[in-house]
Amino acid sequence: MLVKRGHTGPETTSIRRVMMRQSHTARLVALALLSTTALSAAGPTAGAASLQSSRVHLDPSLPVHPALQYGAQVEPDKKVRVIVRKTSPDVDVRDVAQGSGATVEEEFPFISSAVLEVAQRAVFGLGHDPHVRYVSPDSGVQHHSIDTSHLTTTYEAGVQATNIWNSTSSSTQATGNGITVAVVDTGLDTSHPDFPAGKELAVNLTNTSTTTADGHGHGTHVAGIIAARNPSGQYLGVAPDARVIGVKISDDSGNAHESDMLRGLQWVYDNRATYNIRAVNISSAVGTAESYKTSAVDAAVEQLWLNGITVVVAAGNRGTAADAVSYAPANDPYVITVGCLDDNVTATTYTDDSLCTFSSRGTTQDGYAKPDLVAPGRKIVSSLASTSAVLAQQLPSHMSADGVHMRLSGTSMAAPVVTGTVALLLQRVPSLTPNQIKWLLQSNSRLYPGQSSRDPAGEVNAWPAMSTAVNPGPKGILSANSGLVPNNGINPTTKTVQWGTYYWDTYHWDTYYWDTYHWDVTSYD
Repeated sequence: MLVKRGHTGPETTSIRRVMMRQSHTARLVALALLSTTALSAAGPTAGAASLQSSRVHLDPSLPVHPALQYGAQVEPDKKVRVIVRKTSPDVDVRDVAQGSGATVEEEFPFISSAVLEVAQRAVFGLGHDPHVRYVSPDSGVQHHSIDTSHLTTTYEAGVQATNIWNSTSSSTQATGNGITVAVVDTGLDTSHPDFPAGKELAVNLTNTSTTTADGHGHGTHVAGIIAARNPSGQYLGVAPDARVIGVKISDDSGNAHESDMLRGLQWVYDNRATYNIRAVNISSAVGTAESYKTSAVDAAVEQLWLNGITVVVAAGNRGTAADAVSYAPANDPYVITVGCLDDNVTATTYTDDSLCTFSSRGTTQDGYAKPDLVAPGRKIVSSLASTSAVLAQQLPSHMSADGVHMRLSGTSMAAPVVTGTVALLLQRVPSLTPNQIKWLLQSNSRLYPGQSSRDPAGEVNAWPAMSTAVNPGPKGILSANSGLVPNNGINPTTKTVQWGTYYWDTYHWDTYYWDTYHWDVTSYD
């Protein structure tokens, strides 16, 4: 399930605590069970009790996610949706499905994958199929000169975007004009007064909704942080002249699955040239931990990255939990993963900045430190889709007096600050690759008070990044990602899944995340 990783607002702290309490017992049981390869059957699902004294065996060499292996032995007859990654684009997934009694639900050609519905007992057969690279659960996905004298928000000046807007040099002046950003989220209210030019576009890729409207509210808020241009000048996005495409992947309650996220990313891939999509913002995460080497979502964002689209994702709101950065796509080593900084609502005073306590940070199951950057993400006021939106109903006290803006917090809000900065860089230097952009932002980031020497994620700083981009010096612009191994899932020789001990020891089966999609928000204000 996709977990909206970064925002603290509508999904309040109290809601999140209730959710955590509901699944706490299940997590403890699952952690105890899954700490060894031979597990007793007292798992978190109802069917576990029927196994009584029998044992569950997880095989790390089988290219099947441990959650599916567990489920196949606990509830073998239960029908589930799985994502099957093929060994070759030429493999006919219908042949794979027929051999396992599965039904083909959907295909994603850009990553040679398909969604199948199958009885859990059949996942072992899929894992042994020579045409199958890996089998994952389709779990839930956790979304010119500018007058700045009327600005009521501080994050734009905090990252020095305002310096770029009004630069006196044509080489460093930018507002995002000509750059399109895709926001894969809950939808977009294109009629909102913060988008007066009418250039915004929304597409509905859900199987449940008939409209592009944002009944949840998360996507419109995120889009506003990137490209709002309020007529009064009070609310401006980091790249106020960029074009935003709202790619709706969830219903109005925020429900979605990994396959919905894949459908959205497939659309971005297919339409990248048509709309000049140069960046994508993903303020959400999948609900099941998985190595980037086998995750279909991680494969999808890497496919975009390697085709010239800079992918910016929210780190999540799990703090320092053991698995805080183990969820796609934030765990992918290529993408720009963004944590939350509390700027204390001061525009240019940096001595009071601090890391948001809820911001996910740590090391992924594959050994990569995340996040890559931090950006203002607490008490961010941005566009409100409508007063009837889910977030507005959950947090009425966070609505602004004008009724069309809302205050939210979380890494969901921090990520679009960076995405907007990417749009500024690309307007001025359109030849920049995602690797180069990542290097520019990381190498020009600012240290914040209390930042650990072991923490490489500094605060995004747009002005020096732009200055370096247009005047790189004799060494040119470097690449941040040289030497990384792309997502491939399986060692082609041994067909052994490249799992680390960390993943198997800490993996937990969380029934809440498995069955339900939610946008991970908090309200620390």
